[in-house]
Amino acid sequence: MALSQLNWQDRLHVLVGYCLLKTGRLTFDAFSEAELNDIVRPYFPIKVPLDVPIGEGSFECLEGQLTMPASTNRLTLQLFCSVEIRALGTTIYRAHVAVSISALPNYYPASRTLRFTDVRVDVVHLLNDRYSLLKDTQFIIDRLVPGPLSGLSSLLGQPLRSALSIVTAGSTEQALSYLRLYLQGNTQRILDYHKPKIEQQLLNELESRAVGYTLSDDVWREYLFARWGKRVVVEEKSLRFYFTE
Repeated sequence: MALSQLNWQDRLHVLVGYCLLKTGRLTFDAFSEAELNDIVRPYFPIKVPLDVPIGEGSFECLEGQLTMPASTNRLTLQLFCSVEIRALGTTIYRAHVAVSISALPNYYPASRTLRFTDVRVDVVHLLNDRYSLLKDTQFIIDRLVPGPLSGLSSLLGQPLRSALSIVTAGSTEQALSYLRLYLQGNTQRILDYHKPKIEQQLLNELESRAVGYTLSDDVWREYLFARWGKRVVVEEKSLRFYFTE
């Protein structure tokens, strides 16, 4: 969109901004954490797949908040998430999880694109609250193995293997190993088991959403930077768009 196609107020903003640039009085534009979070908020909730050896799993990012630590050039996305695992129609595991993802901002003037590189999952932390739920293995065994055979829960023996073989399409050993986590009754240990897959799925989700943003001609601040901007950095808890090298 050409400058002449912007409304008169935006054209005036661009003109004033250009004059300030030429006189050296404007060296950067800055977006605060609050402004960035207004942009991020509509993207939630986000669901990502979670494969489990038995039953069905889901992982959902309910809320997200961007922060910009003063000691680093990285943006950090703090996520409040829920994980739920269901087997035989019943929830057997449920927990809230805090996740922290960070990335480096980089600006590419030729394509007028802000991209986030070196994306990594820094923290996946279990939150112990009233939402937490953990069903023991006996519940699953009672559903899988009828009558007196269900008393073999501590042994996870042959009758259970046969039942699991049907439910898990033959991947019995993996399912048995997974059920032993529930015997221990440790919510954290179950999360630790799923943690590598959760981290990878979150990174895949970010990659599929093309972690980047092309500056728009419809917004005068973006129009101004798209034509004369040089670099983007995190400074003093703001995302600064510099017009100088």
